[in-house]
Amino acid sequence: MSQWNEKVVAVTGGSAGLGLTIARSFYERGATIVLLARSEEKLAQAKSTFAEGRVYTVTVDVTQEENVKQAIATILELTGRLDVLVNNVGKSDRIDLLKTGLSDYREFMEINFLSAVSCTYAALDALTKTSGHVVNIGSLSSKTAWPFLAPYTTSKFALAAFTHHLRLEGPRQVHYLLVCPGPIKRDDAGARYDKQATERGLSAAAREPGAGARVRAMDPKKLAEQIVISCEKRKPEWMPFKYRLVLMLNSLSPRFGDWFLRKKMKK
Repeated sequence: MSQWNEKVVAVTGGSAGLGLTIARSFYERGATIVLLARSEEKLAQAKSTFAEGRVYTVTVDVTQEENVKQAIATILELTGRLDVLVNNVGKSDRIDLLKTGLSDYREFMEINFLSAVSCTYAALDALTKTSGHVVNIGSLSSKTAWPFLAPYTTSKFALAAFTHHLRLEGPRQVHYLLVCPGPIKRDDAGARYDKQATERGLSAAAREPGAGARVRAMDPKKLAEQIVISCEKRKPEWMPFKYRLVLMLNSLSPRFGDWFLRKKMKK
């Protein structure tokens, strides 16, 4: 019997992409899934891809605090418990640092950071009762900067700091996991940022996954599997092992770290 049988997993941004893939990995292990997103239509479509039973949907705008509180209350009404909250909602962008305005930073902090804070606080009592898990989907950009990503990176650094504070000060019964992948393989990866790069006069590298970082895009199914395993082992953090050494060197010598990153940039 799987340890996820009769457990309830809620995933924000669960109607498509990585969020839906994460939900499916928990579902295949026996968990009950709650998909959360803004679009009722997309949620219905996502639910239809599962077999009958053990899948609920809740429509919510995670940037609105009262919406979030009501969504968590609805989950508890539907299922009676909550064991995993996956804060997956997020957006990326491509923009030149010197052309970035405060409105850009506000938008990214709202979506990539404050939404996770709001959802976590709303769910924390329920997760404490079940000795559950908070999973925050960060990025390698939670650990290091990269050109054309300033608002995104700033918001992901904030998410990493919040997760660290949860580990230090949050209820000890709850497991807190920060996930730091590189680029995720997507069907539209080659064209996703073309319009932004063209309109903003950015280099060809800005159009690529990871803004041209020389890192291999990860299969979302494999990433979802690692997230499930990390929850089972109650690990504090997950990231591709090969990047840990680079980040360690960057911490020891920021000058070297900046030189190394510039060397790795695609022109």
